[in-house]
Amino acid sequence: MKKQFLYTVALVALCSTAVHANVLQINSEDDYKNAMNSNNNMVVEFSADWCSVCNGINEPFSEIAQEAEFKNVGFAKVNVDKLDTVSKQNGIVGVPTFLYVEGGQKKVEEIGVQNMPAFKDHLRDNLRKNFKLAQNDVPQEIAPAMVTEEVIVDVEAPMPAAKQTEPNFFMRMILGVKNFIMMIFMKIVGFFTTIIDAIKGFFAG
Repeated sequence: MKKQFLYTVALVALCSTAVHANVLQINSEDDYKNAMNSNNNMVVEFSADWCSVCNGINEPFSEIAQEAEFKNVGFAKVNVDKLDTVSKQNGIVGVPTFLYVEGGQKKVEEIGVQNMPAFKDHLRDNLRKNFKLAQNDVPQEIAPAMVTEEVIVDVEAPMPAAKQTEPNFFMRMILGVKNFIMMIFMKIVGFFTTIIDAIKGFFAG
């Protein structure tokens, strides 16, 4: 009975490993560079262990990675908490974030998941739109059904492609406000320092 139990556990573990075998786990900056250099077409998911949405799409993301249609696309995952440098280099501001990379250059950045049940279809559509090699592998009978409209989604609501750089805009705006406040603060400190020095000079004289 014990042997049977151990055999079952080993079989489940083996199957789980096989399911996720096509998704590369990026553990270092070198891993990321090597992945970019070895695959002309890449989709990289930036996620975190505490993110429930990220955990919910682990399985469908891995299943898409195994589909023959996308054999020329590399699939990878980056844990933002464990690999902060790569996340900052790519300007990641939320999870999950998907980067579609062609020839080492970012084509599209997508933040969040708009519809969990439709995630696999949405991911397929984006792969077909963004990668020419993936498009060439699409069977003729399903090619007419492909969605051609560019859609970038936020965590809570859909966002048009023209706004895909909005997170960077808001980050720049916040940084500008922060710098303005710091400038005012430094001027106030300088003003009081001048007054204190003047008072000291007056009493010293």
